[in-house]
Amino acid sequence: MHKKLVATRSIRYIGVLMLSKIPQKQGLYDPANEHDSCGIGFVADIKGKKSYEIIQRGLDVLVNMTHRGAEGADNRSGDGAGILMQIPHEFYAAKVSGLPALGNYGTGLVFLPKDKKQAEFCQQELVKIVEQEGLKVIGWRDVPTDDSHLGEIARKAEPEIKQVFISTTQPPLDSRLRGNDTSDDLEKKLYLVRKQIEYKIRNSELEERSAFYIPTLSCRTIGYKGMLQPVQVQQYFLDLQDKSLTSAIALVHSRFSTNTFPSWDLAQPFRMIAHNGEINTVKGNRFWMQAREAQLASELFGDDLKKLLPTIEPGKSDSASFDNVLEMLVMCGRSLPHALAMMIPESWNDKNPISDDLKAFYEYHSAFMEPWDGPASMVFTDGRYIGGTLDRNGLRPSRYVITKSGLIVMGSEVGVQVFPAEEVQSKGRLMPGKILLVDTAEGRIIPDEEVKKDLIDKHPYRQWAEQNRINLVDLPKASMPENVPNKYDLRRLQIAFGYSAEDVQDIIMFMAEKGQEPTGSMGTDTPLAVLSKMPQRLFNYFKQHFAQ
Repeated sequence: MHKKLVATRSIRYIGVLMLSKIPQKQGLYDPANEHDSCGIGFVADIKGKKSYEIIQRGLDVLVNMTHRGAEGADNRSGDGAGILMQIPHEFYAAKVSGLPALGNYGTGLVFLPKDKKQAEFCQQELVKIVEQEGLKVIGWRDVPTDDSHLGEIARKAEPEIKQVFISTTQPPLDSRLRGNDTSDDLEKKLYLVRKQIEYKIRNSELEERSAFYIPTLSCRTIGYKGMLQPVQVQQYFLDLQDKSLTSAIALVHSRFSTNTFPSWDLAQPFRMIAHNGEINTVKGNRFWMQAREAQLASELFGDDLKKLLPTIEPGKSDSASFDNVLEMLVMCGRSLPHALAMMIPESWNDKNPISDDLKAFYEYHSAFMEPWDGPASMVFTDGRYIGGTLDRNGLRPSRYVITKSGLIVMGSEVGVQVFPAEEVQSKGRLMPGKILLVDTAEGRIIPDEEVKKDLIDKHPYRQWAEQNRINLVDLPKASMPENVPNKYDLRRLQIAFGYSAEDVQDIIMFMAEKGQEPTGSMGTDTPLAVLSKMPQRLFNYFKQHFAQ
């Protein structure tokens, strides 16, 4: 099994070596089908105390999950790995003169084309958009890197990496972007900037436009990531070796790009999440988000909302699409737990009873947001909150440890960090649909019950659901046709329209008796209708998607 896996992935990487980027849609390949199945984890100081120790522990967790990632045929090119943390202000202030106070500037790495002219074009366009939004670029910084540890495949695809610093010109910002503080306004402005430059470069004529990417652009968090092996993250980004770097959170990810291509931009963490698993409903999720864009409205962004479209970046992975939507929901005013509960609702049954008010919360939101079903384990952060959750299937277990000294460590498995027994305060695991939430500002872990109660108490969701719900039993009953066919005519019509005995007995009868769709095994050996020379029912040309 292991040899077969290596051989398969080696062939895939030969393609990457020749192309040095993800290929365009061709033949049976479509970049929209990019999936991940990976290792995730985080380390945080619950009280919000920043230190280099947190970053180093996060990197240690990452290295301890090396086996959950993948590598190429050269044994030195990784599928992707990275770390997301709070902005280390003191570190950057020592590197960049004239840097404002923390919260009054935003920063992020920028992946650029290797060609200098194309890279300059990208930088100039970014500066233009920054100025259009009433901000200013303080300066650029060459990100110190060491590519001597990279494999040939990763090095061939390596972008030019710079760091940009952006500040306000006249705080407070545009009055339409009201928030709790200036940093809320700035965060939204930076989001506007990033979405616009992404659209601009993506639709440009640049030959190397696919090399352009901004991992994060924020006044709260920053991400270091790339087409790296876990151990190479700290080796490659020299900033991560400096002990003056501090953060109270460190969220990490080791990528295994399931049956798809690795690349620098699809390495994780993304802007808010890191994901282990697959979003098996992603095709429908993407279609529905695109269909609703014409109806989107926001009091915070007003007419600027159109600058944020499309919500989902084309050609990215399922994890990236999830991150895009989560980020949009948060930027438009919802709390991080609220947005997560919308996208990853919990199921309820005898083993997981929930209140009628919480059921109403999920029912209300189901009218405009379908579940992003996995199997999926998500870890997330916005710079203040950090935590994790499982989708309602619960098939990607993740475990955590809380120490008496106030550390919380979570990983895809036990043992990513080892503590003496006397230092351990408690242990646990993520539960399907439940949210593990750490608030580093308040310095505590907020129980799932409190998180959900806070959500349902904000608005009368139960009342809204009851007032706007239309029940099928309340609809006028349809009249019976005058000429009901007898069983002989019915059989003749079934044969004429291509219904088999299996269709009638196993599907139609089940639906009529149970009022639900029958489920069966994953496999089917029925020949594809499109290849048949015989007449086929319209429905035979369509198949449900399940997993990969």
